[in-house]
Amino acid sequence: MTDRHTLLSSITVEADRDISIASLFEAEPDRLARFVMREGPLRADFSKQALDTQGLNALLDLAAKCDLEEWRAKLFSGERVNTSEDRAVLHMALRGVGGTAENQAEVAAMRDRMATYATAIRADGKFKNIVHIGIGGSDLGPRLVADAFEASAEQSLVLRFAENVDGASVNDAIKGLNPAETLAVVVSKSFGTQETKMNGEAVRDWLGEYGGSNMIAVTANRDGAQDFGIAPDNIFDFWDWVGGRYSVWSAVGLSLQIAYGPDVFSDFLDGARAMDIHFRDQPLQENLPVMLALTGIWNRNGLGYGSQAVIPYSRRLRKFSAFLQQLEMESNGKCATRDGAVATLACPVIWGDEGTNGQHAFFQWLHQGPSEGRYGGAPVDFVAVLKDHEARPAHHTALLANCFAQSEALMLGKSETVVRAELGDRADIDALAPQKAFPGNRPSTTLTLDELSPNALGYLIALYEHKTFVQGVIWNVNSFDQWGVQLGKVLATTILDELHAGQDGDHDPSTQALMQMIK
Repeated sequence: MTDRHTLLSSITVEADRDISIASLFEAEPDRLARFVMREGPLRADFSKQALDTQGLNALLDLAAKCDLEEWRAKLFSGERVNTSEDRAVLHMALRGVGGTAENQAEVAAMRDRMATYATAIRADGKFKNIVHIGIGGSDLGPRLVADAFEASAEQSLVLRFAENVDGASVNDAIKGLNPAETLAVVVSKSFGTQETKMNGEAVRDWLGEYGGSNMIAVTANRDGAQDFGIAPDNIFDFWDWVGGRYSVWSAVGLSLQIAYGPDVFSDFLDGARAMDIHFRDQPLQENLPVMLALTGIWNRNGLGYGSQAVIPYSRRLRKFSAFLQQLEMESNGKCATRDGAVATLACPVIWGDEGTNGQHAFFQWLHQGPSEGRYGGAPVDFVAVLKDHEARPAHHTALLANCFAQSEALMLGKSETVVRAELGDRADIDALAPQKAFPGNRPSTTLTLDELSPNALGYLIALYEHKTFVQGVIWNVNSFDQWGVQLGKVLATTILDELHAGQDGDHDPSTQALMQMIK
């Protein structure tokens, strides 16, 4: 296989030419047919990317030379593609795709157990509230999905989340609740995560006499959960082939099943399963996750952009940008390749907020700000839902109008010549005209969902999961470990122990001075 630096450098060379996005629609009459794709309820419009057919062909050639199809086959067959931890990666098996017969049997048994438990809790009526305790993948996925389910599903129990080690998080989660009517769900793969254990202990203390009966755990460490005081029958398992940021499909989603019902959760899984099958079976040039990944490679390695904005024009998807920060940056934010070499321009910074809030905050920079990227600003993924779920059609039409207008404005801009014509003979025209001009030619993708159903949400999340995998293959990084998380955790434990013991420890002068402030 050709050296990865050389392959990615070829994209840099290919992109080293000026492309006018707006003019591509005339130069490529079939542009919409080539650059707009649909799968199920999800439509993706890549036509406003600064990418022409010549560049796309170069990207597809790059994917082939990086053995993407072979890596895709390895992923679904259950090979140990998480090489640094010697693990298979089978979160798709949670949706019924890939893995071995043994994997599928384990998943089916756990899904039946979850559904039975959730149905019984909902029917019993004892519990009115759920406090879901987790952090990272044990929190971001369920929190995003809970918000989104609100669009079309009926919530039967109050669902709150405690994630941060900041005491405000657990206080907000239990505020106003009755311990007798509250079920606590402690979610931790290792059952050793500091934030989750501290919050779990705080909620257990708050539950008082109900601490033994009103707590369940979701973990890969049964012994740890039992040592914490959770009865064996109240422990739900997931496996080492499920990464935390890919775990919402597992028993990590049990709180969602209890709050919204097993059927709603099954619809969510079915949407992701459909995207899995599309990604597994479709050729690269007709493959939606591949296309999303390749446009990202073009922007990062070809055009030199250091960040990627994701703007959901849906309040129910307001956690989507944060969810993708973990999914993409924890997966591909690596400085070393699988074989230990230096990685070449891997994952950009992922950031964003819900529309239209962002328009009144950072869109100034998107439209007129400089950047290390060729055309300024940052590429944007706009995400919109076509159906109005809030029974406020005027609001929804205005929301969509803003979304579509922003992508058009980023592309077209407004020339200084036009601005000068509008300003006329003003004395300050030379100073004012450049300030009111918009460079334009700034790339974006628009993703639309027909509706924000659980099924459609499954499509959307699985799309980005597979995008992340594709980019990891092309950058030659392991998308399924997260060694960068560990050092800070180790040092935090050391410092905490020293603070409790009143010891100084061996630290740099700055850290030592900070510790002295709270001793």
